[in-house]
Amino acid sequence: MEARLEATAPRTSRLRVTRSNGDLVGTLVQIALICGLAFGSWSIVSTTMGNLSARGITTGFAFLSRPAGFDVAFSLLPFSSASPLWMALLVGITNTLFLAVTGMVLGTLLALVVVSFRLSKSPLAAHLAAGYIGLFRNTPILLHLLFWYFAVFSAMPNARNGFVVDNAVFLNNRGLFTPWPELAWWGWLVACAVGTLPIIASRRVRRQRPTSAFARTDLALAAGLILFMAFVVSAAPRWEVPVRAGLGMRGGGLVIPELMAVIVAMCTYSSAFIAELLRGAIEGIDRGQTEAGQALGLNERAISRLVILPQAIKVVIPPLTNQYVNMVKQTAIVAAIAFPDLMLIMGKTVLTQTGQAIESLIIVTSVYLVISLAAAGLMHLYAGRLKAAGQGR
Repeated sequence: MEARLEATAPRTSRLRVTRSNGDLVGTLVQIALICGLAFGSWSIVSTTMGNLSARGITTGFAFLSRPAGFDVAFSLLPFSSASPLWMALLVGITNTLFLAVTGMVLGTLLALVVVSFRLSKSPLAAHLAAGYIGLFRNTPILLHLLFWYFAVFSAMPNARNGFVVDNAVFLNNRGLFTPWPELAWWGWLVACAVGTLPIIASRRVRRQRPTSAFARTDLALAAGLILFMAFVVSAAPRWEVPVRAGLGMRGGGLVIPELMAVIVAMCTYSSAFIAELLRGAIEGIDRGQTEAGQALGLNERAISRLVILPQAIKVVIPPLTNQYVNMVKQTAIVAAIAFPDLMLIMGKTVLTQTGQAIESLIIVTSVYLVISLAAAGLMHLYAGRLKAAGQGR
């Protein structure tokens, strides 16, 4: 026994020496890689700064205080050619966020309709949904964007021969013109607050009476939209109605063709991917869950809303997060039809006018990175809340 222990001791010591030598080599390799990356970064930066200095190009972000000198076709913020470039940056960020959020919401709602057809017992509905998903998943989004812009919205009749509804709504190659309420900014905030009341009430009812009709999210969203519109209609002192003026239009609210093409293309394209994610999550739910709901006397709609969907949402959140992040990055392609998003404003217009290529691209990269990480973080928080709620039950 003592002989075995004496023979094992040198072997153990040799293993420890070998492991320590391996750790030392790994540490040295990592230090060498870090030094190499640092030297390479320093070389690139110093060479770039030297080239810029030789060409007389100043560096820094002071150019953002210059007047923009250009207008944008669509802006959620007040903007003119006399506004500073940092205001143009804010316009690009808000437009990008608007596209991303609108695409996420409408794409998810459309995906719910598509997946309901895909899982339908009707062979015709199921095959139509399968064809829809296959078409959009196997073609590039740029193709759909160009189709909707050039073949549909830009190909519409001119202002004189466009579509008219009750001399108040006009649809032509200039865009969609609708009556617009003259409401102050605080009025829109109050309208949004009023519209969220049914959603808050629905969440409280769902905790006490999950099977109640007032606990349904779709009814709460519809009621919120109705209250929002009712408040806007009642609170607006007057409405600006669009009218024909020469070869164009004057007054009212305008949805430019570029925006319509972007929204339709992004929603239809993303809905196919989201629908397939939802289908996989729903079909992954055990059949016994449906049978348990039937044993409790729930109908098919109640089983889907109270049993299947809550479990499917928990499963689908990780891949859905990736899809939402991809949608944020996909907004950059709208520059192909000259929609004024972050990429077009900062990555092309401002870069061309000022010559500050490095600074402009750094800003664009940083903004997309922050938005993508924020979207992923919010989805992670939502998944954590669902997990905590499930454990609490």
